[in-house]
Amino acid sequence: MSNALVYSLGLCAVSLALEGLCAGGGIRQRLAELRTSLYMPPLWGWIVIGLFYYVMCFAVLYRLFSLPPSTAWRYAGLGLVTALMLTNAFWNFFFFRTQNLLHVFLIGLAYTAVAIALFCLLLRLDRTAAIWLAPYLLYLCFANWWGYKVWKLDPL
Repeated sequence: MSNALVYSLGLCAVSLALEGLCAGGGIRQRLAELRTSLYMPPLWGWIVIGLFYYVMCFAVLYRLFSLPPSTAWRYAGLGLVTALMLTNAFWNFFFFRTQNLLHVFLIGLAYTAVAIALFCLLLRLDRTAAIWLAPYLLYLCFANWWGYKVWKLDPL
């Protein structure tokens, strides 16, 4: 088994565990409480989005870990993917645990900025990895719009 595979799987597993820890219990109940249910995918839709997210993260990480260590900007790319995954986990903490929807919206904007920076870097570093990330950037347009609606329509 290659190091790139092991490292990519390991980072995704740690991120998934951290995301679950940050979200805690009562996910279905929290989603049901929101007044924005017309704009919100059902729980199974969020699961599909999450699955794609981790496949995309794995693919980008694998491509980056497969580059020679001497490749310029490789570590910056790995740092941005790690920042993306950590921010995603902490978003769950604020959404499900603190339920501070303004913070959730602002974290979503910062998250998007990190994703765009990663995409720009990947365009120069590894176009295949950039292609893996591109559909997720389109999803983030919806996610930020949804985050804004949740913040405005639901009480703090």
